[in-house]
Amino acid sequence: MEFCFEKHSSISITNQIQDQIKIAVSMGILREGDVLPSIRDVEKQTGINRNQIHKAYLALRRSGLLTLIRGKGTVVATATASPGMMHRNCVKLANEIVVKSRSWGMAPTAFARFLNQHAQENERQDPFLIFVDTHEEAAAEMADEISRLWQVPVTGISCNQVEGTLKRSSAKRKLLVSQFLYEKVQSLASRKKAEVIAVTVRFSEQTTAMLDKIEAGSSVVYIHVPQPGHRVRFITAHLCRFMEPRGIVVSSSPVHDMESIRKLVNSSEYDWYLIGPAVRGDVPVDIRLHSRVLQIQPQIDPASLAVARVKAGVII
Repeated sequence: MEFCFEKHSSISITNQIQDQIKIAVSMGILREGDVLPSIRDVEKQTGINRNQIHKAYLALRRSGLLTLIRGKGTVVATATASPGMMHRNCVKLANEIVVKSRSWGMAPTAFARFLNQHAQENERQDPFLIFVDTHEEAAAEMADEISRLWQVPVTGISCNQVEGTLKRSSAKRKLLVSQFLYEKVQSLASRKKAEVIAVTVRFSEQTTAMLDKIEAGSSVVYIHVPQPGHRVRFITAHLCRFMEPRGIVVSSSPVHDMESIRKLVNSSEYDWYLIGPAVRGDVPVDIRLHSRVLQIQPQIDPASLAVARVKAGVII
């Protein structure tokens, strides 16, 4: 693959490198397993500072599009599901737009900038990509993280908002959701023009580090809203794997309202109280800041997110 750059563009060289790789993957020019030119080779070909090239490659590795294989180099980790069709459709539409913009007396590159701005505004008003969670605050946090990685607008909504959101427009949407809520959201989106895509959610690195600091022999309770038993057992089993080797006793307690949370925390029955994202949004600030209350932060598995990106039709 050879890179070309627009020196006078307002887009940084690093972002231009990323964009060209993203488009090449989306169009099927680069396929899964293909090796990219080394940083040194790109530097020789273009004269671009290697730090800018490294920054672009690193950003795409973090997003899951590229991976580093020892002895081979930087390779494409995931690719579009049907590159041939995607490429043909995009080329056809792009050619039509170029011809029309020229006939209007408008530079195609100028129209491309207008189209980008218009598309972003359209997606803000009528979202194409939506992350769904039990609570709107937790959904918004996940949506912001995916937006940052994919560089496209993603809106966060709660499960209670799914049906109303889908009714407001007949336009097709794609709903991203954790593996725990997939079946529930699938039922809410049935018979609607929406595709539900599951992603794997796990504890964040910050949460893991926080749990590692809990003293041996402590007692811990996971506070959750009423939900299917298999989901609670899955989470508590995950907590036990972290803590039981250190003699930490893990329990779970469902709560129906904030007063029951306050009563539980003030009872001093346990050494530590863990609050998940489904509860956190409703918990008063004074309880969140309680010295023995710890907040569990979720994180989407990067490999799972890479697969979801393909299904969502996103060039990251």
